[in-house]
Amino acid sequence: MVPPLSHSLKPSRLEDTRNSVVKAGDSKVFTNAWAESAALTASSVQALKSVGVLRHWNEGQVVLSRGQPTSTALLLMKGRLRVSVPTPEGEEQLLRWMLPGEISGLSSVFAETTSPTDLVSATPSQVLHIERTRLIDLISRDSVVAVDLLRILGLRINQLLDTLADQRMHSMEQRVWATLERIAKFNSVTVADGMMLRVSQTDLAQAASASRQRVNQQLRQFQARGLIRLGYRNIVLLRQ
Repeated sequence: MVPPLSHSLKPSRLEDTRNSVVKAGDSKVFTNAWAESAALTASSVQALKSVGVLRHWNEGQVVLSRGQPTSTALLLMKGRLRVSVPTPEGEEQLLRWMLPGEISGLSSVFAETTSPTDLVSATPSQVLHIERTRLIDLISRDSVVAVDLLRILGLRINQLLDTLADQRMHSMEQRVWATLERIAKFNSVTVADGMMLRVSQTDLAQAASASRQRVNQQLRQFQARGLIRLGYRNIVLLRQ
């Protein structure tokens, strides 16, 4: 008999989300809840549109490279961007997907430094490019936008700490499950029996900072327990 999933599998900070959304298999609620906290307000978006330039990116195009000097903040209007960093071995480590309404590049623009991540268009995307001088001028005039951008910067710090905490989990079981729930926020759709994550095992292994072989072994254990279903370049978190 397959043993039940241990309570230690789910970090305490994700337990409520797991019970209310992942367990119910409602990806729309999960994604919308994340987007509402991670995205700029509608008024801030409108203000930024007045000073930015809209550009279109095809799937697979590199929007920004790690180490590239940049003086432009990027507000995703439509589509999805893949956010990653290279490992010391030269491989890609997937961090997350960027969703519409999210802005990137603030730390680099304000600090006048290079980009810390690679941004690649995962789907045909529309991105609003806002030059540093125009952004600084806007926030000097509009305190509401300034506070909203500070909120986003604070959230980015929390995301970074959460990701580091996930990667430092000693149990591969915990690390892989936490990564699955993190990816579900950005890249999942509702299916008949749960939430389908549109992610390959290679991407998942990169996001979990583990080898593909070890992640595959852990996923098969989850599948044997009835927690997930493995498909071609997708993983379904089964409704409980």
